[in-house]
Amino acid sequence: MNLIKTALFKMDDFLKSLVFLDFIILFIIRIYLFFIFWGAGTSSNKLSWNDGIPIINPRFAEFLGPGGTDNLNFIFPTFFAWLVILAEAGGAVLLLLGLFTRWASVPIIFAMFIAAYFHFPNGWNADAGGYEMAATYIVILAIPLIYGGGNYLSLDYWVRRR
Repeated sequence: MNLIKTALFKMDDFLKSLVFLDFIILFIIRIYLFFIFWGAGTSSNKLSWNDGIPIINPRFAEFLGPGGTDNLNFIFPTFFAWLVILAEAGGAVLLLLGLFTRWASVPIIFAMFIAAYFHFPNGWNADAGGYEMAATYIVILAIPLIYGGGNYLSLDYWVRRR
């Protein structure tokens, strides 16, 4: 019994010694979130290009605007469409760089809460149009919100360090 207990304690000590690698995990999470939210913020569902100039996809603005049963009924749909695009695409770039990591997470989390609110009537399952993915992204975004960008591979670390 003592042999098993000793082995478990040694294994636990070894796993605790890996804490110095936490910045690598935070970097991997930031890279993952970049690809998710860059793709979401610059998708053709939200953003169109006209002679190199970005414009809001009219269907996305209509979805955010008043009227209809499936709309979010915001007063200024084009303004809020730009806010969503800036939160997702701009936040994705900041997360990738590890710059203002905590602050960049907040507007994306807010956008995900709105997405979860919209999908809530469909239930949990993402296959049925549910809020599963929005909730999952909120949980993943809580990691950089709480822990920041990490060390060494984050501009936050180097800016703070001066």
